Amino acid sequence: MMVGRHSLGRTVLAMWLLLPLLLGTLPAQADEAARLSIVTGDLPPYAIEGQPQHPGLHVEVVEQLLKRTGNPVKVSFYPWARAIALAQHGPHTAILPLTRTPEREAQYTWLVKLDTQHFVFINRQGDKPITTLEQARKLRIVVLRGSPNLAQLLGRQFNEAQIVQATKLEDMVRMVERGIVDALYGGNVINMEKIRATGRNPASFQTGMLVESADMWLAGGKDFGEHEAGAWRLAYEAMAKDGALLRIYRSYGLPMPQASAP
Repeated sequence: MMVGRHSLGRTVLAMWLLLPLLLGTLPAQADEAARLSIVTGDLPPYAIEGQPQHPGLHVEVVEQLLKRTGNPVKVSFYPWARAIALAQHGPHTAILPLTRTPEREAQYTWLVKLDTQHFVFINRQGDKPITTLEQARKLRIVVLRGSPNLAQLLGRQFNEAQIVQATKLEDMVRMVERGIVDALYGGNVINMEKIRATGRNPASFQTGMLVESADMWLAGGKDFGEHEAGAWRLAYEAMAKDGALLRIYRSYGLPMPQASAP
């Protein structure tokens, strides 16, 4: 019996000695879980990789609103498909600008609406403009991997065999330019800006029919709460009211979204 009591006493003493060490790890673990990451891809003019002084319209908007809420996080750039994966599976990770679609609705927490984009076909000037889906279904099309564009086309009875997925916008433009594909399909502003930003003549390309429009959001994984999202929306609204949002849009030569205009 005496041995049992001594053994129990040593066990209790060891637990008391370890308790401060165990408790000491909890704040660090909590901070790690709460650490915020914002990711994006090279999607000019909204997110521009390699230009820290001019990182993109949506990047500047989001970094400003996070600064106002006391969480000054810098946006990190990745290939778009990887950015999507990080936002879906990484802890406390948000992504911009993400197109809000029915397929994605339940996969994300939709934090702040940023803009609206319009999806079109773009091909070479001199080729026949793409004005109907029936015409486009006979062509070879390239889309950005990880974007909703593949699903948009498949939902309109396109054959998957005629659609190529590229990792970067630059690759999409190059494939159209070299005749590897007949056209690219994606956001009109993003793709035409990439054409300009890479030194190409925008007049060498033409925009075809508008297929659909969709809103672009700052969106996060399912571990974002309404309290956090609400604070970000209030900061965004304050930026719209005090003119900060307008100044950022003007610096990129783009009009503000109608609903956000002061």
